[in-house]
Amino acid sequence: MRTRFLIFGLVAACAFALALPTRGRGRPQRSPQPKQVTDIEMTDVWADQCRLWVRVTNKGNTKIDKVLREVVWVDNVIKDNSLTHYVLEPGAVFAHGVGADPGVKIFGLNRSVKAQVDVDNALAELKEDNNAKNVTLSCMLPGEKIPVAAKPDLVVSFDFTHVIRKDPNADGHYIWWADIVFTVTNQGPGGAGACKILLARDNGAGGPFNPSGPEISVPAVNAGQSVTITSESYQHTGPAPTYRATVDGHNAVAETNEGNNTFTKKFPY
Repeated sequence: MRTRFLIFGLVAACAFALALPTRGRGRPQRSPQPKQVTDIEMTDVWADQCRLWVRVTNKGNTKIDKVLREVVWVDNVIKDNSLTHYVLEPGAVFAHGVGADPGVKIFGLNRSVKAQVDVDNALAELKEDNNAKNVTLSCMLPGEKIPVAAKPDLVVSFDFTHVIRKDPNADGHYIWWADIVFTVTNQGPGGAGACKILLARDNGAGGPFNPSGPEISVPAVNAGQSVTITSESYQHTGPAPTYRATVDGHNAVAETNEGNNTFTKKFPY
């Protein structure tokens, strides 16, 4: 009797265990697979002994095994348009010289270079804006000197026109007025950009110079050329003043000589 009771208890216990919920006791869940990302990047462009080189990187997480078109421009002119078979594992880098030997070379200063990979969009990429790279490169031949940019040299002179002098009363306090014609000459080897003339005058008795009206605009002046500018009328009461003109007093133009920009002349009466 006792044995039967023990067997019955074991059977009941097993049945209860089988009836328990099975949550959490199933197979372990697998981690979700990462999204497949294709992304090729034009990483770098440089010059080695004046030959252009490019470096391309697989920035995605999938292998790239594809023939891709690569184009290189120098100063907006296509210098190489070729097909390259890229076989790159994720994170892999490949660098090569541009063009067949001896390759595409640049000479001179500040050459604008653009290189782009996968120009035909043969790859379906996560991002496309890193397929091209723009750089500015310079390369000089051995022994070649870097040219020095020619600078201008501005000088100014002026003369009075339509001069009028009136004596409104007997005490000699004259009223003077005239137009002033300025001549700005660029006597340097380089062109000069636009600038201004500051005109000042004294009080006619040797006092300090003070600005005489707003500054006068001067257009660009090529090397060896002159421009003439006629200003509006100037008026002064009292002794005949001395006028002083300074061209490019703000140093907007880099010149070979900054010490010859001033011209002074006394009113002719």
